[in-house]
Amino acid sequence: MSRHMAALAALLVVLSGSGLLAIRPKTEETAAPKKSPDAAAADAMNSGLKRLAKADELETKNPKQARKDYEGALKDFQTAVKLAPGNYRAHNNLGYSYRKLGNYARALESYEQALKLAPTFSEAIEYRAEAYLGLNRLDEARQAYMQLFVSDRMTSHVLMKAMKAWVAKRRTDPAGVDAATLNAFDAWVQERDTLASSVLNLGHNSPDWR
Repeated sequence: MSRHMAALAALLVVLSGSGLLAIRPKTEETAAPKKSPDAAAADAMNSGLKRLAKADELETKNPKQARKDYEGALKDFQTAVKLAPGNYRAHNNLGYSYRKLGNYARALESYEQALKLAPTFSEAIEYRAEAYLGLNRLDEARQAYMQLFVSDRMTSHVLMKAMKAWVAKRRTDPAGVDAATLNAFDAWVQERDTLASSVLNLGHNSPDWR
């Protein structure tokens, strides 16, 4: 036996005799407290919102990556609505994710659920109208605009912008919309936009302007 091995053996004998080498049982690790469904839903919501913000920023710059982020957000909001089915914002954001992925039918289902929980939630009304546009359901988009024009003027401007974009897109890609229908809707949009501008100019002098 080498000197180094002999010295190590002697040290082990000493440690064993002193009890320092005794095997001690492992202490049980304290388990992390389990999150409540509401807390877990909030985490999923926050994660989904971050993904949506990233996807919206990349939508025109990098559509492929944006789609991946929308898909990730979709999973987050699916988790959120499962854990907190009464959270209307979670349903609304789930609808937004579906719509951005082109699934307008599922988007409408989510918006309808959000509006059952919060009937006057303007954002869901506007988003639902954009889903109607995606399905060429123009009468319902018109009704949504009229509702928002009365109840939430700022959000009605957002929908007006979306309707103009829809008209421009259908000019190059009709997607089943005939020319007469498109022209009639375009004329209605221009008429409402002109009226909105007139009301806006008058409204600044109105005591109840908001």
